Amino acid sequence: MKPIILLDIDGVLNPVAGPVDGTDRPKLTLPPQKTALVRKLAALGRIAWVSTWPADLVGGIEAQLNLEVQPLRAVMVLRPDDDDQPTPKLRSVTTWLARMEALGEADWDSVVWIDDVLGADAREWAHSYTRPVLLEKPTADVGLAEVHVVAVAVFVDSVAAG
Repeated sequence: MKPIILLDIDGVLNPVAGPVDGTDRPKLTLPPQKTALVRKLAALGRIAWVSTWPADLVGGIEAQLNLEVQPLRAVMVLRPDDDDQPTPKLRSVTTWLARMEALGEADWDSVVWIDDVLGADAREWAHSYTRPVLLEKPTADVGLAEVHVVAVAVFVDSVAAG
């Protein structure tokens, strides 16, 4: 088994927005180094987007990545009081993970969450979760870097080793 890799977009992948003729929606382009890093992550586990971005923009990013296994999309339903939390997506993430487990679709042995907004509440959750969890928090201005992918690889190896 491999981990589920919960991956944020804004502040982690930092796609470049460009204009599209005839529409007010941007075209998002991933820099080649971010594309390579996501592909490395996909070789380590199943990607699941934890983004509040619209489905069409996420789909555009998926098309650029051209991964062998289609990423999952964790449902992010943010409530107004979530904005006041150190990790605004935590409630949605825990709800989605619980739903996947209840449906028998949680075919992973651990959880990796890569997001630029992870607070003390996420660390508390990670320590009490029923499976091993790795939290990686890139800085929003740099985003995902090789050091984060290496940390995920080490974590995956340690989980596999028991």
